Amino acid sequence: MQIIATNIAVNRQAFEQAFNFPANKDIVFRDFQFAGKEAFVVFIDGMASSDKIADFILRPLLNMSSAGYNLQNILQVGTTQSETDLDKAIGAVLTGDSVVCLDGESTCYVCDTKGFAARGVDKPQVENSIVGSQEAFNENLRTNTTLLRRIIKHQGLTTEMLKVGKINNLTCGVMYLNGIVDMALVDEVKRRLNGLDTDFVQSGGMVEQFIEDNGSSLFQTLVTTERPDNAAALLMQGRVVIIVDGSPRVIVAPVNMFSILKTSEESALRTPYASAIRFTRILAVLTALLLPALYLAATTFHPEMIPAGLLVSIAKSRLSIPYPAMLELLLMEIAFEMIREAGERIPGPLGSTIGIVGGLILGEAAVSAGLVSRICVVVIAFTALGNFAIPQYQSSFAVRLLRVVFLISAGFFGFFGVGIAFVLLVGYLSSLTSLGRDFVNPPFSGGTSFFPRKPVWNFESRPPELNTQRPEYQPNISRKWK
Repeated sequence: MQIIATNIAVNRQAFEQAFNFPANKDIVFRDFQFAGKEAFVVFIDGMASSDKIADFILRPLLNMSSAGYNLQNILQVGTTQSETDLDKAIGAVLTGDSVVCLDGESTCYVCDTKGFAARGVDKPQVENSIVGSQEAFNENLRTNTTLLRRIIKHQGLTTEMLKVGKINNLTCGVMYLNGIVDMALVDEVKRRLNGLDTDFVQSGGMVEQFIEDNGSSLFQTLVTTERPDNAAALLMQGRVVIIVDGSPRVIVAPVNMFSILKTSEESALRTPYASAIRFTRILAVLTALLLPALYLAATTFHPEMIPAGLLVSIAKSRLSIPYPAMLELLLMEIAFEMIREAGERIPGPLGSTIGIVGGLILGEAAVSAGLVSRICVVVIAFTALGNFAIPQYQSSFAVRLLRVVFLISAGFFGFFGVGIAFVLLVGYLSSLTSLGRDFVNPPFSGGTSFFPRKPVWNFESRPPELNTQRPEYQPNISRKWK
């Protein structure tokens, strides 16, 4: 820890050395005199607002001639904090603040003058909603905390700031509801963030990988969301939200498997509609995971289970195919993944056009050339639709990888292989934890059951696995007008 010196020349030299001045042209030193003393203000051009510095720091100080005033009463910025630690003062400059140093004082003054450009609040790009809120997080940490505070207007909503990355010093905001959340959970989140020993953390995705229980897990055990309303609802349940500066998505912990399949829009829908949507989503996930394997097992090992008319149609479509059905399905999977990846990498609206047109042209050409059967194209198409119905983007990767495992198991052992693979998958999911809490919970239990979705007036308790300080979400009779 370096202490601010009383000699202004020593302080100036320390700041210059820390920021590699004058080679570093981003650093600005403005020298002036205040009450007969030498002084300077240091800031980073582009991150601090020059207008704020001129109007609320320099002008008041240059117009004041008496030394009998407290400097904090003269500076007119929103927040001014005295600081004796040189390292903390340097860190403040790196975040966009300005530091004022006076000769003869062992204290510098950190002024809030952040003024770098930031993207405005926009519509969600991935988690679209028809009846829900149309606001999304952006890359500015303070904008994101404000979006949450606009939804949860409660004095217990707390934000703690932590730094990760020894060189880039990325700021992470840990938000929770004091009086509701289990403080042991908050302490565990802060322990993991403070325990990161790395030079560089680029994004929220890296933070997520650093702090999750098993970084090599196929399934994400922490959820990310770009919607403030969704994050606010999870905060109200007693979870912790991690906001990473520069990331347009926030991290929510802990979560369970069925949190991945929920969307914020469902809370605005009537119970039958929301339950039907969730049931459709469950079918979509099972389709994306098992349909190719079940088709392969039925056609290869158990043709007696297929109706005669359909079996004849499948057999006719595969007469000209020169290789086994398992290889056919694997080739189609690889081709579809290549088309999807190419469509995502091509910029602008041309990407989706290439994906659709390329898929149609290649699919029709492959069928005409006798490389794949029409029924195989139909199976892969339904599988892709099921995969697109998964709300969490990262979870769709897990389903795509596991689909290949099920496909190979079915190709060698039929339905028996599918059953064994499914049992192993259930065992694997049961072994996962999210910040030490169970990742798999029954979908029909607890105050926020997944299926069927309860009416909003029956959300009586928070998830029991969170061990919240206030388990009751609302009384048994919440509609007192009845």
